[in-house]
Amino acid sequence: MNKFLYFLRHATAEVIRPNHLDIDRCLIEKGRLQARRVADFMQRQNLNMQQVFTCPYPRAVQTAAIVCKNAGFAAATEQPWLALETPVAQAIAQLQLLWPTLPEHTLLVGHEPDFSLLISRLLGTDMPVINIRKASLSCISISEDLAQAELQWSVPARFM
Repeated sequence: MNKFLYFLRHATAEVIRPNHLDIDRCLIEKGRLQARRVADFMQRQNLNMQQVFTCPYPRAVQTAAIVCKNAGFAAATEQPWLALETPVAQAIAQLQLLWPTLPEHTLLVGHEPDFSLLISRLLGTDMPVINIRKASLSCISISEDLAQAELQWSVPARFM
């Protein structure tokens, strides 16, 4: 039986301001609207996430919280391996560790270029084959042994 991983890039956040760190950026109103649009889309498509993992940065945590609340999912769990610029090999190693206990449908909330690189590697290539826009939701199916993955779809927030 295949499992499905859903990748949600965080929604639109504040621009980086002088004397502030990128990791501290929060969602702006446009981002909060995008996150609600994603949740509405997931409900309309009957996508029920049994597990939600998020990067610990505020913009990702806020995106995940809005989606989980509005779509009726359990609260997201922060995962350090979803932090920006985590090496792809490290993210895959974490997925392999978690794989036996992951449910059929798991949502990951994080960043670019990390997600496009991770998805590409799971699909069997080192070359980026997808570009994940802000608040875009992408789905891949993965075989039980993690040997085969297939992109099912990728939808930008503006089309939801």
